[in-house]
Amino acid sequence: MANRLRPILSSFLICIFLLSLYHTLVLGGVVLPSDGINGPQSNTIKAQRYIYNQKSDLEMVLVGSSITARINPEYISPHAVSLAMLGMSSQTGLQIIEREKVKPKLLLVELSETILKGEKYKPSQDFIENIYQPLFYWIRLHFPMFRQEYQPVNSIVQSLIKAGTKEKKVLFRFLEEADSTQKSIDSELIEKLIQQQIQAKKYPMSQGVKNAITEESEYIKNKIHKLKNVGVRVVLMDVPNEQRVKDTILEKQLRELFRDLFPENIYEWLPEPPSREWKTNDGIHLVTSSAKEYANFLRTQLLKTAQ
Repeated sequence: MANRLRPILSSFLICIFLLSLYHTLVLGGVVLPSDGINGPQSNTIKAQRYIYNQKSDLEMVLVGSSITARINPEYISPHAVSLAMLGMSSQTGLQIIEREKVKPKLLLVELSETILKGEKYKPSQDFIENIYQPLFYWIRLHFPMFRQEYQPVNSIVQSLIKAGTKEKKVLFRFLEEADSTQKSIDSELIEKLIQQQIQAKKYPMSQGVKNAITEESEYIKNKIHKLKNVGVRVVLMDVPNEQRVKDTILEKQLRELFRDLFPENIYEWLPEPPSREWKTNDGIHLVTSSAKEYANFLRTQLLKTAQ
């Protein structure tokens, strides 16, 4: 019996040793955290960083969909973070903020048709349930190596990028900024995607969509009310997109509906940014250069209203 158990015990001890070593490397900063190599990983890492690395000097949080996710919070403030989730909506970020003890001083909330992927949207609810599953929540709280950002494959990819030669770093930088120059994207494809948005939004809003947006808006109002009661300043925003898309019937109706559902005498809205040509990859999502300019507008406007 002892001879049979010896290999199992040896394997167990080796496993414990390797886990302890990896845990030590994570705590020592040797293993680099990753930002994720796909959308779902990026969402999970954002949420886990917010939950497990809370700071008392947190000034601002952005919540929204992939539209707001294009805005780098570092361009607004070094004390700003983004909980804008790819493929989800503002409701996802609002749920996380409501659950956490530390609240931001300022909350920017994206209002767009993406709120239809809201409180009753299954992927969003599965995401929240997985993040706050009691056992794994406790494990990730006390053992950072189990967080998504420290998954070995992700960390290895991140390390390879950061440890690359100067030429590789230049290449990666070019790839990251390619959408701002649009050199890596065929302009004909961009135009085709924009036209698809225009065609999809040239018709009036259906009553079903209006009802669904109204229902989700009530959920958002409830969350905003609770956060305002604990001292959070909540500002609503309508992220700009391609002007041709913005001029469609559906887009105009959406803006009017949100202004009716969230009247300016009750809710604080960001003013419209200065008129200019906002460039997108698909009619909706800002390219890096336009997203940076909008972030600069947010910083200037919020500093102005804070005085």
